[in-house]
Amino acid sequence: MFAPMKPELYFDISTETSGGTLFRQADGSFLWQHSTYDDDRDETKVFRTAYPSFDAFWNMLVGDREWYFQHPLFVHPEVRPFVKEKLQSADWTAQGDAKWQISHQRQWTKVLSDNVDYYNPF
Repeated sequence: MFAPMKPELYFDISTETSGGTLFRQADGSFLWQHSTYDDDRDETKVFRTAYPSFDAFWNMLVGDREWYFQHPLFVHPEVRPFVKEKLQSADWTAQGDAKWQISHQRQWTKVLSDNVDYYNPF
C-alpha cells in the first residue's frame, strides 16, 4: 500500500495583516492556506483556497499592485526565474522610504537565491 504524496511547499509570503502558504498537491493543483488579521478586532481568520494552477494563484497575488512589498519566505525553484522576471518591472518607488525599498529588495534576492531546503516551516 502506498502512502499519499505529501503536499509540496511552493510559495510562502506574508504582510502585517495577512499571509499564506501555497502547496502543490499530488494532482498538480495548488492549495493556498492563508489568513488575515484585523488589528481593530484582534481577530484572525483562516482560509483554504484551491487553485487549478500556479498561474491562477499568481493572478490573485498580483491583484495587489504592490505585491512585491509583501514579505516572501519561500519561492519554489521552478518559479524563481518567473518571479525574478516579474520583479524587474516592480515600482520600488511606490513606497517612499528608501530603507523599506532596500529591505524588501534584499528579502526577495535572498529568497530567490537560497538553497531549496533552507526553509521548512513545519
